[in-house]
Amino acid sequence: MTTKTKISNIVFSIYIAISFYVFGGSMVNSLVGYQTWSYVGANEFVKFHQVDSALIKPVFVIFFFISFIPQILLLWYRPKPISKWLLGSALFLNLVNLFSTVIIQIPIQIELDKIYSLELIEKLITTDLIYRRTTISLIAVLNFIMLYKVVNHSSNE
Repeated sequence: MTTKTKISNIVFSIYIAISFYVFGGSMVNSLVGYQTWSYVGANEFVKFHQVDSALIKPVFVIFFFISFIPQILLLWYRPKPISKWLLGSALFLNLVNLFSTVIIQIPIQIELDKIYSLELIEKLITTDLIYRRTTISLIAVLNFIMLYKVVNHSSNE
């Protein structure tokens, strides 16, 4: 096994681990967290949201941003069975997710740190579904295909 192959295997393994962690966190946040916000009282919501935001950053947001490091490294250290198309598609979708987070989601979250607004919560949920939940689900499918190709290739050697 060459040094580049060893590096490829390590980078890919780290990428898959972080990506599936981010996928799970994203789904819980979208399908559970956001859905319960409209049930928090108006008087308690701002404090609740501030605490929720502070707690989610170290356990989820940081890992989302870290996931780009091994994903970009895979452009140079890609396991042979993974096509550039699969890798590029996953990166493109992750960039759409990032763009949506920075341009749409974070400004809404900043406002929700100040005021309780069912309209903003609904906008957050809707844009999350369109731009983030859909993209991260497609990324998970692409990642599973990549993982299958690597495992299948290694079992055929």
